[in-house]
Amino acid sequence: MPLLYIYPKRGAGFSIELGPHAVTLGRAADNAVPLGDPFCSSRHAVIRPTGDGFVVEDAGSKNGTYLNGRRLEAPTALRTGDEIRVGGVRIVFDRPLSVAVEMTDESASVTRVNTVVPIQDLLRRPGLPTGAGTPGPDGSQDDREIAAVLGEVSQALLLHRPLDELLDHIMGLISVHVSMDRGVLMLVEGEPPRLQIKSVRINSPSLQAEKIQVSRGIVAMAYEQRLSVMTTDAAADPRFMARESIVAAGIRSALCVPLWNNKAVIGVLYADRLSLARAFTEKDLRLLTLLANLAAVKIENAVLAEDTVKKERMERELALAAKIQKDLLPRQTPSLPGLDIAGRNVPCLEVGGDYYDYIPLGQDRIGIAIADVSGKGVSASLLMASLRAALHSELRPDHDLAVMGAKLSDFVLKSSPINDFITFFWGELEIGTGRLRYINAGHPAPIICGPGRPPRQLDGTGLALGMLPGATYDVGEATLAAGETWILYTDGITESRRADSEEYGPERLAELSCPSEGCAAAVIDRVFDGLEAFSGTKAGADDRTLVVIKRLP
Repeated sequence: MPLLYIYPKRGAGFSIELGPHAVTLGRAADNAVPLGDPFCSSRHAVIRPTGDGFVVEDAGSKNGTYLNGRRLEAPTALRTGDEIRVGGVRIVFDRPLSVAVEMTDESASVTRVNTVVPIQDLLRRPGLPTGAGTPGPDGSQDDREIAAVLGEVSQALLLHRPLDELLDHIMGLISVHVSMDRGVLMLVEGEPPRLQIKSVRINSPSLQAEKIQVSRGIVAMAYEQRLSVMTTDAAADPRFMARESIVAAGIRSALCVPLWNNKAVIGVLYADRLSLARAFTEKDLRLLTLLANLAAVKIENAVLAEDTVKKERMERELALAAKIQKDLLPRQTPSLPGLDIAGRNVPCLEVGGDYYDYIPLGQDRIGIAIADVSGKGVSASLLMASLRAALHSELRPDHDLAVMGAKLSDFVLKSSPINDFITFFWGELEIGTGRLRYINAGHPAPIICGPGRPPRQLDGTGLALGMLPGATYDVGEATLAAGETWILYTDGITESRRADSEEYGPERLAELSCPSEGCAAAVIDRVFDGLEAFSGTKAGADDRTLVVIKRLP
């Protein structure tokens, strides 16, 4: 069952477990949770169980009940971490109060501390080698005690845990063996790398609501210089009187050690005590340093394990995306009298932004589409899928090509980032006559070629889709005569390069595609074999798509 964490303005905090019955809160002694706060009403608020969890409601209090800073007007469902204010009392649902940690700058140098030891000196101390966990035969009593702790903690860290859970577990283990009032674990994350607070441990109930001020200079010594640092009786030591971040919190003793995984510092561990009678010792500094070394290795392993899981999940998702994208492309080539059609799409990554399609338009016409989304990968494939859906929705019996192009361009403009666009070609071929009507929205010009005639191109009739608002398109016309070949392609083919940076180019494409021998599928094989021979690789730097339509003699 969830817990309710209660932090009065004065006195230690406490917690209660919520159950199947309503819990009343207020100043009267007969409440389930009596609160001695002068600003509470006798019956101030109620927390009730529901079928889905718990709700909190005001019980007609004079000063109101607040949830996450807003006054309650009606019963409201509680979520983990929600904070309820009842008078001057803070109440947190199912999670301890998050303690604020503040990194502060000192007005004076922090190099004159009580004890500063390079971590290698502590980790390689005779009788207690790094990672061994056992002292030598001549080891001191401290060494034996530390070795016993290291062995116990090593056993406790054997089981795998998710990273966030592991960090809290590490802080719990450390707080058991290093008597501290408060502790903070920080890890290096982000780009550029920065120390980020990942786990906070408060062992003293009276300090639950107090801000932890951590000296930026001491942390820098541990992180940047790989030093284990101890300050003892800092508030009373004249060397630290100018260090406001230490004095303000009344700290009598503090430790800060690197999280060293035997290769690099991945973070720091900070601990402090506010009791003068319980100052840290050099034994505490050694123990915390060695525990930090164990923890750093375990953290690194946990990060690597999580990275592996993320990579495997990403690979599965990419494989699924690739399958979905493949299903959006034509599953089979249409069988039409007098036409031989073939197409192939080869993405440079698992998924890509190229698209082609064959769409029947009644009994005597077929639509051929080819498109190339700017960019690569998953985002390009999603935009490609959106374009496919928009195109199919526009193909009504009475559709107008110019109007359709303008609508598709507006759709892409509204559905994608400002720097994304799509080159797009759509052609409608009358099967019986070979008459072709088309729009070319900034796409590489398709080629028509055949025996006895030079190759001719179907040039652009407007801008790429999504480039500018209100784009308009002309409609081009051509004829695919008997015996001619119509070649549609994306720039991943013609812009393929070899080692000397020379491009493949449309001329080479026409040379391989235009000879009349062979079916459309054979032409595609010939082109892709030629690309591999030219560039020296099967995988291109861009997605490659080729569609070949031969009108039979």
